[in-house]
Amino acid sequence: EGIDAVFDATIHRSSIAIIVELEPAPPTMPSPIEMLAAMENAAATFEHAFGLRELCERAARIFRQVTGFDRVMVYRFHDDGTGVVVAEDRDPALRSFLNQHFPASDIPRQARALYVRNRVRVIPDIAYEPAPLRPFGNDALDMSDVALRSVSPTHLRYLANMGVAASASVSIVRDGALWGLIACHHPTPKLLPLHARMACRALAGSLSRQIHAKEDAELFRERIRLRTAEDAVMLRLGSDISLTGLFAIAGDDLARMLGADSFAAVRGAELFVAGRSPRHADIRKIAAHVVDLARTVPFATDRMAEYLPDAVACQDLASGILAVTMATEEPTILLWFRAEQIAVVNWAGNPQKDVPVDPHTPLTPRASFEIWSEAVCGRSAPWTLFEIEPAVLAAQTDDVRCAPAPPAVRDQSRTHGDDRRQ
Repeated sequence: EGIDAVFDATIHRSSIAIIVELEPAPPTMPSPIEMLAAMENAAATFEHAFGLRELCERAARIFRQVTGFDRVMVYRFHDDGTGVVVAEDRDPALRSFLNQHFPASDIPRQARALYVRNRVRVIPDIAYEPAPLRPFGNDALDMSDVALRSVSPTHLRYLANMGVAASASVSIVRDGALWGLIACHHPTPKLLPLHARMACRALAGSLSRQIHAKEDAELFRERIRLRTAEDAVMLRLGSDISLTGLFAIAGDDLARMLGADSFAAVRGAELFVAGRSPRHADIRKIAAHVVDLARTVPFATDRMAEYLPDAVACQDLASGILAVTMATEEPTILLWFRAEQIAVVNWAGNPQKDVPVDPHTPLTPRASFEIWSEAVCGRSAPWTLFEIEPAVLAAQTDDVRCAPAPPAVRDQSRTHGDDRRQ
C-alpha cells in the first residue's frame, strides 16, 4: 500500500502479546450522527414488532440493509443442535432457505461455543489464500479473538457448495447461550468494513433483548391462560369430594387445561379416562413404565415410543405424555396424552448424508443443499414448562379427599369401562 493508505485498526490483548489487526478503511463512511440515527430507528423497529416471527422478519430486512449482502437469514438453534431458518430477506435471483432445517453437524458444538465468544465473523472471499503468521517467540499465539484469522477449509468448501462467495455471521446470544445467528451470504466477494461490523454487533444486542422480551411476553400470556384454566377447575371442586368424584367432574377440564387430547388417572385397579384416549391396556402399560419416572418430578415427552417401544401401538393418540404422581396412600398416576402430529420437515439437503459413522473420520462438507423432505412421525406438540407446573399443582392439591372408589365405579370412563378407543 502507498504511504497515504488509511487503515482501520483493532487492538486487543492475548495471553502473551498485544495483537493489532489492520484492514483497509473504506473510502467513505456514514457520520456518527447517521450511524446513531440508523441504530435508533432499527431498535424502534424491533421494539414495535408484534411477536417473535415479525421481529425476526424485521431483523432480516434491517441486517440486509446494514450489510448489503444479497441474502440474510435469521437462523434459530433447537435444543438438539439442529437449526431452522425462521426469517429471510434476499435478492429474488437467489434460492430461498426459509423454513428449511439444517442438521447439528453443520455447526458443531465447538463452533457454536466460538460464536458466543466472537459475535461477528466475516469471510470476504472464500477463495482467499491464507498467509502464514510467524510465531511470537516459543509460545503459540491464541488467535481465537482475531477477526482476520483463517477459517476451516471444510467450512470454505461448505460455502462453495452452497454457491456462496462471501459470508458473514452475527451471533444472537440470549442469557449467555447461543439462541441463533444472523447468516449473511453473497454470490461474489464482499467486504464488511469495521464500522458495519460494530453496527451489526450492537444491533444483535438490541435484537437479543427484544427476543427475550417477546419470548417472555408469550410465556406470560401462556401462564395467565393456564392459571385461569386451573382456577376454573379448582372452583368446581369441594372439600368433601372424592378422587373419583374429582375426575368425573373435572376430567375433561383437566385435559383441556393443558392442551391435551385426553386425560387418565390410574390407581391400582382403578382407571378413569376422559377424552379420546388409548386403550385401557395401553394406558396401564404406560402408567407402569412412568410410575417411577414421575414419582418425584414430572415426566414429560413428546415422543413416548422412544422411551417405551410398546407405545408405538397407540402413538396416534398418545405420542405425547405428561405424567405426575399423587402422594395418595396408594400412588395415583395422572396422565395427560397428546396425539401424534405428523409433520413434514424440509431439510437443506439430506441430514443423514455425508455424516461419518466413525467419530475419528475427518469432517467433510455436505455437497448438496437441495430440499430433502422427511415425514416426522411419533411426535406430539411439546410440553412447555408452564404446562408442567399446573400438572404438579393438580397432583399436590389438598382440597380433595383421596378416598378409594367403591367397586361399582372401578375402571370407569366416559364409555363406562368399554375398552374401545374413546
